[in-house]
Amino acid sequence: MRRARLRIALLSLVEPTGPDHSGQPAATAVGALRVGGMSLARHQLGLALALGCERIICATGPHEPEMPVLRQAAEDAGASFHAVPGVRGMLGLVSVADDVIAFAEGLLVLPELMLPLIGDGPCVLSQPIEIGLAAGFERLDINHASAGALRVPGRLIERLAGVPDDADPFSILQRVALQSGIGQRVLPGAALEPGHWQLVHNDEQAHAVEEGWFRLHTRDGGAQGLSGRIARRGVRLLGPALLHAGSGGTVVALAGGVLCALALVTGWFSLIVAGCVLAAAAWVLFLSASLFGRVERRSLRLARPRLAPMRVYGGALDATLLLLLLWNESPRMGQELAYRAFAPAVLLGLLRLASALMPPERAAWVSDRALLAVVLGAASLAGWLDGAILALALLYLGLALNAVHRASQLTSA
Repeated sequence: MRRARLRIALLSLVEPTGPDHSGQPAATAVGALRVGGMSLARHQLGLALALGCERIICATGPHEPEMPVLRQAAEDAGASFHAVPGVRGMLGLVSVADDVIAFAEGLLVLPELMLPLIGDGPCVLSQPIEIGLAAGFERLDINHASAGALRVPGRLIERLAGVPDDADPFSILQRVALQSGIGQRVLPGAALEPGHWQLVHNDEQAHAVEEGWFRLHTRDGGAQGLSGRIARRGVRLLGPALLHAGSGGTVVALAGGVLCALALVTGWFSLIVAGCVLAAAAWVLFLSASLFGRVERRSLRLARPRLAPMRVYGGALDATLLLLLLWNESPRMGQELAYRAFAPAVLLGLLRLASALMPPERAAWVSDRALLAVVLGAASLAGWLDGAILALALLYLGLALNAVHRASQLTSA
């Protein structure tokens, strides 16, 4: 029976074998260096999963502490994981019918750049020699340097049978691929921009590239209102430290939940101004947590998100604002609870409707709960809370009607 065709990824995570020339202890394996709180090998595993690899083979030492993390991540995504001691350990895991994708140890790449290049069939990725050598990549010929990634048919793995186990599997396989007639595919200009495609060799470089890596993953986080801009600046400033601490967006989301609870406590005691300020701060934290989740999904290709989706955070903040406004409306003679809740509920419902109908750039400002909370808090301080609720509801209704009118004009044209 013919073996099923698989797409297989080859990774390397090999510790140096001894002290360097200065007599210092051996450095950490390049693949174990951390960027954004995760090892480079874990980032490469995210690349492999994004490329549809069903089997992950990692050449590694017998006691590498990263192995449980890599194995769990691969299995959570439905891929099998195999740790082998060296190059020859890969031979029995690859058939001639398989596709093999390999990465150089220390390669750090945006997944969206890699996908279209590797997905078009066997190739050895390359780049102009002057750019590649300056970045630490291996020379391929007089005009090109390696780009640290390749895709080859599985039959070429058999040629590694005589290679020593301590050899660099990527470098050997790259040489075999070129000798076998596998063509080069030069990186496009977008991949050559600073920080998009890089090779990390040591801990100093890992720290140096981290800030740029974080900016790349947060620069296109969708349309940003005022709160979104504040959240993005905060994530860029504190994000690397939180990810290295192992908490990331989880602790930020929990802090947002705590602030919502505190807002409700202050609202219960009719301190609506303080409650609105706390609710505004909670919304900024929720946006920050969502941004953390976007970074992890893009770079690590998590099988399951660690954080709740943004609609959950929006629902929590809307419920907080609704209760704040409800508890702090002075009950009038004969007014029941449902009657007093009507105006705040209509306000929040029209906010959601207007933001759903508008273009993303404008919707980001309209749906900014922090701005809404600040306006409501200021109105309460001035004694105009009831009027502010009605005025804001009419504003959102007008924005929604205008969006519907513009959409009908476009469709009729």
